[in-house]
Amino acid sequence: MQRFERLTLEEARTLSRNQLLPRIEDEQKYWYERINGGQMRVGDDRAFKTFNEIMHVVINPDTRAPQDQDYWTKPLGELGDL
Repeated sequence: MQRFERLTLEEARTLSRNQLLPRIEDEQKYWYERINGGQMRVGDDRAFKTFNEIMHVVINPDTRAPQDQDYWTKPLGELGDL
């Protein structure tokens, strides 16, 4: 299984959608393997919930996307999206 650092809300607030998309893809693969391989452990549910919250904020466009360039390039915390 691929090793990486899980995303946190604090970190996600400092990154743009452009920076987060590859990280989300990697973490999504990680969770898919854990869940489908029956490898979930105590505490994973909280981390998985945090990941889902970040993922949905990043991939669900709102009214200004994708016309507004800031949507892709500014950190989510600056945009007030997370």
